[in-house]
Amino acid sequence: MISQRSRFIVYGIVAIIIALLWISKNSEPLPVLGSIPEFEMINSNNEPFGSNDLNGNIWIADFIFTTCAGPCPAMTTEMSKIHQTFINNPIVRTVTYTVNPDYDTPEVLSGYAERFNADTDQWHFLTAPYEEIQFIIQNGFKMGDIEDIVFHSTKFALVDGEMNIRGYYTGTEPQEVDQLIDDIKKLKSE
Repeated sequence: MISQRSRFIVYGIVAIIIALLWISKNSEPLPVLGSIPEFEMINSNNEPFGSNDLNGNIWIADFIFTTCAGPCPAMTTEMSKIHQTFINNPIVRTVTYTVNPDYDTPEVLSGYAERFNADTDQWHFLTAPYEEIQFIIQNGFKMGDIEDIVFHSTKFALVDGEMNIRGYYTGTEPQEVDQLIDDIKKLKSE
């Protein structure tokens, strides 16, 4: 029969092992899954905005269109949650690309940004000719339908200050967005 003291020692050792495994799992750096090529587009303020404006920042990207009746409003609501979480942290940016540049002009994107209380100094809504958006989807983010980009991904991409993709998260799933928020904090401490 095991004495109470022996049981206490065994439980203590098990607790220490679990804590060490948890610390080691959470201290591993996020993987590098790809990189974003240089780009320059137009933001919702009708100004040039590109990769040079994001260098050195942690940023989250998604692809939507403003007339979407499907997942886009849910994605934008979740992106707004991220934006509000890091509103006082200028190193964290959010970037929303339109996949319908024929309709989503800077003026339309500006109105959309207002609907979601976006501070457009930190949350950037971008448009460009269709081919440029298609290029960044195909050669950078590698998500969505390359042939018809209006069939876009519902994923968010986490990008570090060196333009490396560090994670993908389903932008319509609050639990995955919570994980993304945790991973942003982790990336800030790397």
